[in-house]
Amino acid sequence: MANITGKFDWQRTEIIPAFSQGEDAEALWGSCKEIQTGTMGYDSAQKLIYGSTPFLAARIDTLVNPLGLRVANLRDLSRPEIMRLAEGKHYIDSPTLVLLSEQDSYSLNNPLIQKIMQEVSARHEKFPCIVTGFDSAPCEDRGYNRTIIPREDFKIIYDERLKGHNGERFSSVDELGLPLFDKAGTRIWYPGSSGLSGLYLGRYLDLLAGNSHLAYSFSAGRVVIVSGEASAQKK
Repeated sequence: MANITGKFDWQRTEIIPAFSQGEDAEALWGSCKEIQTGTMGYDSAQKLIYGSTPFLAARIDTLVNPLGLRVANLRDLSRPEIMRLAEGKHYIDSPTLVLLSEQDSYSLNNPLIQKIMQEVSARHEKFPCIVTGFDSAPCEDRGYNRTIIPREDFKIIYDERLKGHNGERFSSVDELGLPLFDKAGTRIWYPGSSGLSGLYLGRYLDLLAGNSHLAYSFSAGRVVIVSGEASAQKK
């Protein structure tokens, strides 16, 4: 009989994902509820934080970073471990904003755009760009009464693909997590046209950056926390 040693083509798991669920979820929600909007809350029976916005994703990301964890970023949204959690059930926000222009027809976004523009101008960046590395907090400003707070890892990244055409197809992404367009692709990219928006994974595994209402939250939304090898890498 042949000697079987376990040498197979194992599928490498780069990250270990979890919903914002478990023993720590209640304490986590206690530090997030001040930025609650839309259909969002804590389910004590499931020990689960349900609902999601970019504000919530950023807040949780800031809270778990000291533990060597992170909220799923743009690149993570195209990893199979994350897509399995979303498929057919949930949308998953990343702590990412997309800025396409200095003004938004959706007026609630303009105070946030002004805040980001101070950083864009200081760094000599241009549109369109991705904004990452920020916390969120309540404020008395007009708009959402929510603001963003740049962290030490705050970044503004310019990329032309952010103003692409709706419906472009892709199957794979680059290191940043933006689509590598392919007419035979199985996923669809939905960018915004102007102003400010979030960036999230839809339940049909498409990437969407066209939702300008940053405070919308539905019960199907989830914030996913990432552990494992990838979480130890610098953003």
